[in-house]
Amino acid sequence: MTNKIAIAFACLGFASAAGAADINFDQGVDIKSAIEQAKNSDIKAPYPYYGPHRVRYSRDCRSFSFGSGMAQSSERAYLSSTEYIEECRFIPAPPPPPPPPQVPGTPPANPGNNPKPGQPGGQPHPKNINDGPHGSYSYQGSYGGQQGTWNCHERTGQVFRATAQMNLPERQLYPWENETFEACMEADRVQLDVRQSPYRYNIDRQGMFDLTFNLTALYRSPTAPDANGLSLAKFFYRDGKFVMDINDAWAREYAGEKVVVKVELMKDGFLFFNSSKGEKEFTLDVNGAYEIAFAENELTKTREYVDDSGDVRGQKKYYVKWGFKRVGSVSTQDYVKKGSTDKIPV
Repeated sequence: MTNKIAIAFACLGFASAAGAADINFDQGVDIKSAIEQAKNSDIKAPYPYYGPHRVRYSRDCRSFSFGSGMAQSSERAYLSSTEYIEECRFIPAPPPPPPPPQVPGTPPANPGNNPKPGQPGGQPHPKNINDGPHGSYSYQGSYGGQQGTWNCHERTGQVFRATAQMNLPERQLYPWENETFEACMEADRVQLDVRQSPYRYNIDRQGMFDLTFNLTALYRSPTAPDANGLSLAKFFYRDGKFVMDINDAWAREYAGEKVVVKVELMKDGFLFFNSSKGEKEFTLDVNGAYEIAFAENELTKTREYVDDSGDVRGQKKYYVKWGFKRVGSVSTQDYVKKGSTDKIPV
């Protein structure tokens, strides 16, 4: 390609060099001579070298949330994805200038004294990849064994559009459970993902660009218990024991199962130096309300236990760190930390 362009320039050069009266169009053109002169000519063609196009697509997502076990349908969501095509043009670096002629009797130049790029008198640093307007950038690289600069930019290509709707069957959901789904479009592909649900679903996809996803429940897996299912109603000291009154909001849903409540008695110390007096677990039949009572000598001492019997302060204050877990088939047996009670004097 380069030689062809050079030949064209050479032929034009012949025409300009000769007067119009000196041209005889009946004689033809000496192509062989023109090619030889083009090879020896200093005329260079431009460098329209483009790197391989890299394509990316925007991603558009819509979420669907459900909190009921009844059969439900979502609204139809509108999705779009834009194609962005990167194009890069390579510009070779110019060859270095020839060294100056050496004058007899002068010492050779010391290359160690030449200024470096970025120093006064030197060449500026190569352009940062983040320089330039939005959507375009440059960086130093190579092409075909030549060093140079890649100038790149993005242009907008196709825009893909689709709609999505989903249908859910009737299924069992507990009051604290909810389901979240996400429909996403990237390029011309639309995919529905289950983000949160106790169920594993079979997804039937219908349509091309106006898509409908019909879900069928296959089986259910236990989910984590509701952290707010158990709440402290009261914490007090009575007849030499610490007492906790606890309410259970989901006694009906967990009927026939067990709940384990764990307590750790803490003694309020000076500044932040609180000490553990021991801990204990209570396994209870699920009910709407629980009363837990314990004395300090009924607790199991742990490695966090601190013997502060020498504390000569007056009236002391105590509080309880507590939590719970469900035991049964409704929920997983994840332990839920509930924090600390108020401090009470003893």
